Amino acid sequence: MPGILWRPAVGLCRPPCGTRSCRARSPIPLPVLLHTVPAFPASDSQPTRRARPVAAEGIFFPAAAAYGALAVPASVHGMLSGAALLPGWASVTGHAHELLFGFGLAVVTGFLVTRSPRPRVLALAGLWLLGRISFLMMPGGALALLSNFAFALLLAATVAPPFLRGAKKLRNRAIAPLLIAICAAVPSVQLAFVSGPVWLQFLLLQQSVLLFSLLMLFMGGRIIAPAAAGAIERSGGTLHHRVQPTIEGAMLLTVAGAIIALAIPGAPPLAGLLSLAAAALALLRLVRWRLWACRRRPDLWCLGAGYAWLVVGLGLLGLSWTLDLLPPSRAAHAITVGALGTLSTAVMARVRLTRNRHQPAQQPLLPLVAGLMSLAALTRLLGANNLAALGSAAALWSLALALLFLLLLRVPAR
Repeated sequence: MPGILWRPAVGLCRPPCGTRSCRARSPIPLPVLLHTVPAFPASDSQPTRRARPVAAEGIFFPAAAAYGALAVPASVHGMLSGAALLPGWASVTGHAHELLFGFGLAVVTGFLVTRSPRPRVLALAGLWLLGRISFLMMPGGALALLSNFAFALLLAATVAPPFLRGAKKLRNRAIAPLLIAICAAVPSVQLAFVSGPVWLQFLLLQQSVLLFSLLMLFMGGRIIAPAAAGAIERSGGTLHHRVQPTIEGAMLLTVAGAIIALAIPGAPPLAGLLSLAAAALALLRLVRWRLWACRRRPDLWCLGAGYAWLVVGLGLLGLSWTLDLLPPSRAAHAITVGALGTLSTAVMARVRLTRNRHQPAQQPLLPLVAGLMSLAALTRLLGANNLAALGSAAALWSLALALLFLLLLRVPAR
């Protein structure tokens, strides 16, 4: 089906159309990273049977949407009222932990684990669920630490090796260490919650936000560029700047440098300058995609809106670290709510729709969900000290994810 055949194969995009020219211009050869994780070994007494590979999005996308819709307003209520429903929703650090590693990492799992044996996918789902329950009941308990660490370890073992084996270019190989770093942040942050000082907890959370930003910068480009190229070509135009490898490599270096600089005493201003540079590069990349030329493609405009929130978030973080214009925790919500919320909902909807051979451009729910997410981010940024604004932002976030959850139920996984 022209224009909507994109489907991630452990993070790689398929060209936007089926023509030979589009295949030739694909930034990465499609067969390179298509993979099947080996099935668990059979016993010697039975003939070897390879388990049929499945996509994790069938479980993780609805789980992420449902949990995100519940966890954010519940944790905001717990922080503002002092009467949390569960201990894991009672603190700012618990709120951030579940937003990043509960909701965000579930979306990453559904997006990247595309061809794995069913037992492995079920093991990932079970560990994720156990991690959520144990963290909410006893955030500092051994079960919460072990289950979340086991989930992150299994996820890294599933998604990182194909990138290391198949990627030929250095910037494509960089995605494997990035995924490993995100998974390593899970036990690191939780250990800091148990025995670390408050400043270490917030440092690790800020670094985790930058790690997710880097992943969205990379993956967003691999989704948006080929889709925009196909849409513009079908309307009679040409998109000359697609992946833009020089800009992509520069963004990887600047954000990675900001992550390192944050950990150096006295170097946050350097981290701010690097974050501002990354924001400028991301803005240039976004403008060169010319999404305004993608006629009648609101699904691509939603992806562009999420990428624009990355620009805003990195810019605000840069200003907070260099000029101290606003607290970093406030600036980070442009990324965690605006970018993560808008990009993740758009990607989850597009993946589910395209797998069922539906046209994402014809789904009116996508721009509504993206609009609600952007409104939630604006409300959170502009009303940081207003309790009503904080509650409204949480409600808008929850409504957007609830609508996405209904869409995922209406369009079953294949």
